[in-house]
Amino acid sequence: MYKNRPKIKIHRETLDVILEFLTLFVLVILWCYVLMYYADLPDIVPTHFNASGEVDGTGGKSSIWFLMAITTVITVGIYILTQYPHIHNYLVEITEENAAYHYKKSSRLLRFVNLFTLLIMSYVAYSVMATAMGKQIILGSSFTYIIIGFSVVMPIVLIIYLSKNKKDELSKK
Repeated sequence: MYKNRPKIKIHRETLDVILEFLTLFVLVILWCYVLMYYADLPDIVPTHFNASGEVDGTGGKSSIWFLMAITTVITVGIYILTQYPHIHNYLVEITEENAAYHYKKSSRLLRFVNLFTLLIMSYVAYSVMATAMGKQIILGSSFTYIIIGFSVVMPIVLIIYLSKNKKDELSKK
């Protein structure tokens, strides 16, 4: 499938560096938050919320480490994937002529996805810990609507962004 695709190094632009920095910053802040407040957690913490935001599953406080491990693995995994754009899926055939353009856009898209996925996972981790410590957190239906809205709006925004940039790129030639 992608064995014949060109393997070229894509130069990161300022936006790419900012996205990677923000992602790293959020991940470090999340880890610091968990490390700082872990000792304050009760022995039993929420592990699942229903659609109304009510706790319907609990576990030991060490379950927060599983959530942090999953969050970190996803974040690092997507970051690594941005480094290999020749293995991404594309709607067009990748050639020597169009590889740099599509690789750059695909890697940038993954950087946005990585940041937003981390923000969602951070909110979940914060909500679990805050709820366990007795704070009222809105995680129910509003969180569901945020995820649905993100899932619908983000691809539309990205398609518009990519098509606009493709027109700009073609007009420069």
